[in-house]
Amino acid sequence: MIDFQRLKDIREDNDINQETMSKILGVPRSTYSMWELGISVIPLKLLCDFADYFNITLDYALGLTNNKTSRNLIKGLDLQVLANNMKEIRKKHNLSQENIADILKVTQSCIVKYEKGRVYISTENLYKFAKEFKISINELCGKTKK
Repeated sequence: MIDFQRLKDIREDNDINQETMSKILGVPRSTYSMWELGISVIPLKLLCDFADYFNITLDYALGLTNNKTSRNLIKGLDLQVLANNMKEIRKKHNLSQENIADILKVTQSCIVKYEKGRVYISTENLYKFAKEFKISINELCGKTKK
């Protein structure tokens, strides 16, 4: 399960209040607050902006690891890299798009859109995908140099 408290801890460890953080991410303070409380989930693009701002890994931000950073972090998010990596992992495990859809509890058409880089996968589904295949979200998103 995603560790929503981690977002708050990171923000507070850097002496930034919610109002300032929300301005950095370009969202209302109430929206940001709901992410910290786990009422809603931070969108992947904004999670990347958050991680980039603090120079931390996505895995750390979501509570998947206690390692805050990596020497080889890449800023930004390339949707096509994420799409290609998801497709590659699916094929490596000899799974169909339907199989992945069942795992993530979405439609097959969602998987098609993810794998073609047409839409961002939700943070929750990316988290499930990473846990299922035991892979770093940073690696999936191409935010770590190899």
